[in-house]
Amino acid sequence: MRTTVVTMFLIIGFSVPLLAWAPKSRDMLSLLFAAEPAPKYKDQLMLFGQFVGDWEFEGAAYGPGKEISTDKGEIHFAWVLQGRAIQDLWIEREVSDSHPKVYGSTMRFYDPTIDAWRITWTEPGYGVITSLIGRKVGEEIVLEGKDREGRTIHWIFSQIKSDSFHWRAERLLGNSWQLYEDLSARRMK
Repeated sequence: MRTTVVTMFLIIGFSVPLLAWAPKSRDMLSLLFAAEPAPKYKDQLMLFGQFVGDWEFEGAAYGPGKEISTDKGEIHFAWVLQGRAIQDLWIEREVSDSHPKVYGSTMRFYDPTIDAWRITWTEPGYGVITSLIGRKVGEEIVLEGKDREGRTIHWIFSQIKSDSFHWRAERLLGNSWQLYEDLSARRMK
């Protein structure tokens, strides 16, 4: 009897806060997401706005001069913060090595004071936060920043079409860029 009372107390004690939290969480998500870009900088916002939607990808990671691993997964881009920013979610579904799968997110917003995008990538599983500045350069979108070791990096979206794009990550070693990741993405139907 005593065990039953204690068990019921624990179940009620943990359930009530969860029930109270759930509706607020749904409200927060509806306040976070937006249906379209904010009108003030709509043209600039479409640089990354063109990616809004669901994508699948196949990629590879590289070491000095060779492929180390491959992966497959999905990327989901969405308007957030009253359409003033774009958040994405990168999810690895398959990896060819024993490393933990990536499950990270990027927040991007257009900053008119620098006429560029401020971008922050986070991957809690790897303890990574990367800040970058992004701009259109020719037909590509180039994001520049530093990796966790302080090395200059750039991430490049290229071969951009309505239903596909290529993405690559390079780091500056000496005077040359070394590819360390790339992927090809296709819009999911």
